[in-house]
Amino acid sequence: MLSIESIDHADSVFNSTITVQCLGGCKTTFHLIYLMDNCVAPESLHPQTKQRITDVFNGPLMESRSGFANANKCVQQLFSESQFEIHENELVCRWRAGQASQFSEEWLVSHSYLPKLYSDHHFLPKWSTWDSEKFKHVVNEGPIYNYPQLPAILPDLMKDIYTYGFGFIEKVPATLEATKEVSELISIVRPTHYDLGVWDFTSDLAKNDTAYTTLGIDMHTDGNYWNEPPGLQLFHLLEHSSGSGGETRIVDVAKVVEIISDLSNEDESWKTTLQVLTKQPIAFHQAGEKESCFTQSQFPILTMSRSGQLQQCRWNNSDRSPQFPQPLLFSVGAIYEALFRFNTLINDPTNYVQFQLSPGKILVFDNWRVLHARNSFTGYRRLCGSYLTRDDFLARLRGFTTDREVLLNAL
Repeated sequence: MLSIESIDHADSVFNSTITVQCLGGCKTTFHLIYLMDNCVAPESLHPQTKQRITDVFNGPLMESRSGFANANKCVQQLFSESQFEIHENELVCRWRAGQASQFSEEWLVSHSYLPKLYSDHHFLPKWSTWDSEKFKHVVNEGPIYNYPQLPAILPDLMKDIYTYGFGFIEKVPATLEATKEVSELISIVRPTHYDLGVWDFTSDLAKNDTAYTTLGIDMHTDGNYWNEPPGLQLFHLLEHSSGSGGETRIVDVAKVVEIISDLSNEDESWKTTLQVLTKQPIAFHQAGEKESCFTQSQFPILTMSRSGQLQQCRWNNSDRSPQFPQPLLFSVGAIYEALFRFNTLINDPTNYVQFQLSPGKILVFDNWRVLHARNSFTGYRRLCGSYLTRDDFLARLRGFTTDREVLLNAL
């Protein structure tokens, strides 16, 4: 049964708190301004848009537009007439000017922070990293996703794309229209200077990029010269005639990070390598088109989460700029050694896989996690595909995998 343990108005409105005891005897403390700020009543949280209407910074009692001194004086009286009680196992907060907030015990537990009383929410599948052997198992033993059933099997496909960083769709008509349809089911097609929608190209240098040639292209992610590289990529080979080659290679950088992390635990030089890859910004550019020049130099090769999981890889030796972002965090020698080691691991046959794309079979992969490469080729080769936005992919995946009420209660 929910109960109020104590109320402390402290020395400041910003430090005023209330402590409640929940079922099982667990206690947690909330700042009063946090509760007012996050009122869930319809007049405070829009029932349709799920956006905050209450504004604790610019509300009628705040005088925020009358200058700092007057606003600061007013805010200190914000909770002077507030009352708190438990009614039908909900915390009821009656603020000044007749406003009231009600919080269920479930809401209080799921939003507790001092201390936190809930386990972290995981609304996305857990990653499963792979090397060349595991890739074969995933592809050979996993489900087959066919185009005719795609709307019905889309949640499972997207779950696999997130889990492994890639997915295949088979029996797709070898047309731009079908490729566009598959792209838009998965996410939103991102326009770029290459194309405003689904792209379609051959080795004719229609754009000044080596992708538009017959040359081999080594392991890379696309768009490292943008502040936000494409979240996912989709490839569909429409035709390859009168020639050979052009095989695709992919590698799971999340697996490579695991290898580097293990080596860094055993060897001081590999620890330096990991630090260089995760801390030293590297510059990239795209300057082939005369009317534009893209540059970006703010991010390291590997961006990691606080828990040590890969968040984003940025790597393309072809687009790497000569300039080192200053000041250097490591010696130039240490930087080159780290890049050499990283390059060796992503090109190790035990880590990458190679296969031939074919008309009717689409490859979708996580451009922040999986590097791709293309062997040189001869003949006529026509490839179409798309860049897909990451945020929309993740938002749709959460919607597929988690009950909406659970999602909303965790906000």
